[in-house]
Amino acid sequence: MALAMTLCVAPAFADVWSLTAIPNSTTYVQGALVTINGAATNNAVPAANVLVSVQVTDAAGNLAYSTIVMTGAAGTYTTQFRISPTAPLGTCTISAVASSGGTQVTTASGVFTVTAAAPSGPSGITLTPSTGFATTIIGSNFTLSDTITIKWANTTMTTIPQPVTVNSTGNFIAIITALTSTAGTYNISATDQHGYTASANFTVPNMTGPAGAAGATGATGATGATGATGATGPAGATGATGATGAQGATGAQGATGAQGATGAQGATGPQGPTGATGPQGATGATGATGATGAAAEPVSIWVAVVLSLIAAIAAIYAVITIRRKIAG
Repeated sequence: MALAMTLCVAPAFADVWSLTAIPNSTTYVQGALVTINGAATNNAVPAANVLVSVQVTDAAGNLAYSTIVMTGAAGTYTTQFRISPTAPLGTCTISAVASSGGTQVTTASGVFTVTAAAPSGPSGITLTPSTGFATTIIGSNFTLSDTITIKWANTTMTTIPQPVTVNSTGNFIAIITALTSTAGTYNISATDQHGYTASANFTVPNMTGPAGAAGATGATGATGATGATGATGPAGATGATGATGAQGATGAQGATGAQGATGAQGATGPQGPTGATGPQGATGATGATGATGAAAEPVSIWVAVVLSLIAAIAAIYAVITIRRKIAG
């Protein structure tokens, strides 16, 4: 009689692995030291002696770091590396793969950001030459990989090359041409994306030569059209009185005015010369013969003669007076 025996094997549960890969910071500058810490567990129990492959890829997709470490008794591991001073700026990716017994058992990932490192010293630029109409700018101690903005006073310039980028040592070279031919000294500045800046003066020379000899006078051009009359200006100050001009010609006699009132009688003027004796009047009729008078005395005769002369003189004076009044 044969005995049949059946061996029942209980199914084994699959292992549950876990792994972490955590950088000690979320942001680093170029050239900084990065520490990555991690831990491996199997079924929630720390897994010792597990090989962990760690790789870091930079922002440009290039392999920046690679290593293999082993977990310790506590199931943890640590690795460090230094970021390149010229590493691309941006997000880096951590990839970790755990292997046990030659078999990959779990993976983990993480990220961190690389930013530009501060310049090692004060930023500066030199201009070669510093006078002319074009120059080469050499910059030093600027932020690695930054784009440089170059200005002429406050105007952004076109450069050769375009754009200008800081190299891995913090330097750059650019060529510019003057934005003006006007003689003078102008400020040239260079600024990176992190605000580091430097400036220098550039001189544009005076290219005006001495004045040439005066040319011959050109022909007179045609007379232009008369312009519009301008507005009347304000009255000027009264000038000094001029010299009296020559007397003008005598004007025509005006109309006779009305006769004025008779003036008072003037004083009697001196007696004029005796007028000529008028013609003798006609002889009057002979009067009647008077009575014969007594014989006159000789004295009486002379008295009569004198009286007759006085009467004649009085009559003459009266005639002269009347004529003067009429003449006046």
